Amino acid sequence: MYRVAESIASGKNDYAAVIDVLNNSIPRINGKNAGDNIVGNGDLLTETIKAITALDNSYLFIQGPPGAGKTYTSAHVIIALLQLGKRVGVTANSHKAIHNLLDRVESVAAEESFTFRGAKKCSAGNDESYYDGQNIRSVDKNDGITSATQFLAGTAWLFADEQFDQQLDYLIIEEAGQVSVANVVAMGAAAKNIIMVGDQMQLGQPIQGVHPGEAGKSILEFLLGNYATIPPDRGIFLHNTRRLHPSICQFISSAFYEGRLEADAGNSKRHLIFDKPVKGIVTDGIYLLTVEHTGCSQKSTEEGAVIKECFEALLRQQFHDKDGTVRALGLDDILVVSPYNVQVNHLRGILPPGAKVGTVDKFQGQEAPVVLVSMVTSSAEDLPRNIEFLYSKNRLNVAISRAQCLAVVVANPKLLEIPCGNIDQMKLVNTFCWLDDYASKPKAGGAA
Repeated sequence: MYRVAESIASGKNDYAAVIDVLNNSIPRINGKNAGDNIVGNGDLLTETIKAITALDNSYLFIQGPPGAGKTYTSAHVIIALLQLGKRVGVTANSHKAIHNLLDRVESVAAEESFTFRGAKKCSAGNDESYYDGQNIRSVDKNDGITSATQFLAGTAWLFADEQFDQQLDYLIIEEAGQVSVANVVAMGAAAKNIIMVGDQMQLGQPIQGVHPGEAGKSILEFLLGNYATIPPDRGIFLHNTRRLHPSICQFISSAFYEGRLEADAGNSKRHLIFDKPVKGIVTDGIYLLTVEHTGCSQKSTEEGAVIKECFEALLRQQFHDKDGTVRALGLDDILVVSPYNVQVNHLRGILPPGAKVGTVDKFQGQEAPVVLVSMVTSSAEDLPRNIEFLYSKNRLNVAISRAQCLAVVVANPKLLEIPCGNIDQMKLVNTFCWLDDYASKPKAGGAA
């Protein structure tokens, strides 16, 4: 960061892409004028690769809603750049996120019979950071990466090293919504062009401290502010989700993506087959099961009983996949989500062994035919944390959009009566009211 700051202070333009990011400038693309749409009406992947290869020492943001193919797009972009002889780096906050992309890069390279020389920076003695692929091999020291290495992968510590200052043609930042402004500046010093891939409408960065001004924001919060979707002259929106059934996509698109997200034409082929109703649920879509209870803050046995009944009944139903295969729903086909660890532990204790239960944070990036969500809290008086946590638009988006076919939200109806202290809180509660208006509502019952 000092290198970047000193360059700016001296009036130089050594880090043009970083400066464009800090100025929140419109991306500079050869052949495009300010205000032009970044991509045309042709094949989106082809148009995306075309725009990225024409980037003029600048940056670009690719927004990928749930199931829209962020990793698929990134991998194909990377291989296209390597085939053009570009030197490419990949980074993310976690080794797990990096490895997920590396797997796809290796797969695309194999499909195209393309080989390259790649290195993944690992930490000696840390098995979680180790990666060994056909083209990408782990190294535990930076000096193991030479000028012949076409592809580099690692966390911020790798790309902030002065050894790599301006050595990359492109730096791809995965899960950019979880990366801070400061880290983008530090890592961006390594690259002539910066590509950020993520979605500011999903979970952001975990914050451990309080920072002045905008320094504590994620890079996507900094760049996009209150925009729900990236404007077409400032970035690329992946508009086609291959995950969400149309009945789920309609709500997710309207509530979180300004109506721009569309379900792939084949998504409706994937559906559940019910031999009889499950708590009044008879088809795919979003359901809100209201359960009355009092005094529940972080644990609700009443909601647990409803979740358990739904879970066990769903295991007796069938799943029709896109390819036409039909099979019984299994433990891996149902994700059970709750905001609080106390309820997560309760649900794990009453559901069958092997059931997939966790908080929203655990399941980001995953999907399943069915998602069951337990909201837990009884009323405003019982909120264990602020309104912003329980009613977070991003958390609600992630929770529901894990579902391919069916999302069931179990909640106390009093959550629709939460008093708000400001306009931002009204917007959050309004999204939950929007869910209430959109969802089918068979009565779940419960204790008063």
